[in-house]
Amino acid sequence: MIKNVGLAAAAIAAAFAVNPACAQDASGARIGVELGVLDDDFLGTDEVSYGFLAGYDFDLGGAVAGPLVGYTAAFDDEFDTRELSIGGRIGTKLDAGSLFYGAVSYSNIDADYVAGSVDGVKFGLGFEKDFGGFYANVETRYGTYDYDLELYQTLVGAGVKF
Repeated sequence: MIKNVGLAAAAIAAAFAVNPACAQDASGARIGVELGVLDDDFLGTDEVSYGFLAGYDFDLGGAVAGPLVGYTAAFDDEFDTRELSIGGRIGTKLDAGSLFYGAVSYSNIDADYVAGSVDGVKFGLGFEKDFGGFYANVETRYGTYDYDLELYQTLVGAGVKF
């Protein structure tokens, strides 16, 4: 099932990447930080999370695509969660410096509440704004994992593009 959901999400993200009207060179590496909330309910606020993200964007004309890796953790020591992810994103340029994107990642969570680690797939939809080498974004994510575990995350982020 996870494989089928991943293929469907990739197809949806690709459908958004068909806007050739915008022409800004967006190729290059990027690194950033993120702050958000995560929960097992949509738009929940059980735990405050932080993370780091790195990737490389390829400018495809009206679209941007590229690989990404991430690390996310919760501030609460009692919740003691860390997530590692690797995947990619694809998006469409809305105007000079604005990007709407979809992301799909393999994800591994190591958390006290699941007594070990679980694997799964994480999907995200976001908006990013470039400010001349710096960027800010807002994103919502849904992850589905082994043992029917689901997590939702809503976050804001900022970073640097090289």
